Amino acid sequence: MNRLHLLAPIAALALVLAACGGAQRTGDETRSGAQPLTLGVTADDKVSASDDEVDWKRFHVDSPTTAQVTLYWDDPSVGARVTLRDMFGAPLAEVRHAPGAQSDALPEVRLGEGTYFIEIVATKGASVYTLDLTLGGPSSAGVPRPE
Repeated sequence: MNRLHLLAPIAALALVLAACGGAQRTGDETRSGAQPLTLGVTADDKVSASDDEVDWKRFHVDSPTTAQVTLYWDDPSVGARVTLRDMFGAPLAEVRHAPGAQSDALPEVRLGEGTYFIEIVATKGASVYTLDLTLGGPSSAGVPRPE
């Protein structure tokens, strides 16, 4: 077997990587790869407009409740968008990050039983973030749980 035959597969791999833009794949860049959130525990991750543009997170609600999503940015100059989506991917609430702001909070949303997703997209720059998901916020105080 000559050298040309050995180099062909390597060249093909290099072309595939170049065509993909060299983006760093972390497994959570699609809704089907969404990382589960543990309620009561903040989640840390990073998005970057140049190599890890999108992160998806998911959580499940067992009974109707309210949800509050807050993100805290390590680099407040990042350009970003945060969207809460239902099980079909339809947007329920969205906020665009105002450069310079240390955090973003989605408006409180009333959720029924089911699985929900949070999509975090970097549109400019990069930042590590801390995501805080709170279920049963202030508007649900004093409301008895459905039986």
